[in-house]
Amino acid sequence: MSTFTSTFDRFKELPEKVVRGTLISLTNRIIERSPVDTGRFRGNWQFTTGKPASRQLSNTDKKGGKRQAALQKKILALEIGKVYYITNNLPYGERLEFGSSNQAPQGMVRVTLAEFDAFLKKAAGDA
Repeated sequence: MSTFTSTFDRFKELPEKVVRGTLISLTNRIIERSPVDTGRFRGNWQFTTGKPASRQLSNTDKKGGKRQAALQKKILALEIGKVYYITNNLPYGERLEFGSSNQAPQGMVRVTLAEFDAFLKKAAGDA
């Protein structure tokens, strides 16, 4: 009986692991694809639930690792079933998304969202 209970408990956790894994992959890729000059744009990605972030951060993160770690921590603590937002409120973000940077001529968010199915399949396989 304990084997069945243990298997059932792991099964119940699968959807959460898949959601979290997919969100972590998406946010990491968006940050990785963000153009870098001073690191301010990469440092301004924010992850929220319920409503988009409305402020700008003073963070800079040229490599993106600090921001990825901070967002991963938030994703691991999130309540499943909410609406999630990844936001960058710097005024030039929209221009960057639509090709104003040679570093990201196709943008960051649109290109990453096109890979959503691949991230989902990978997270499901990992879970």
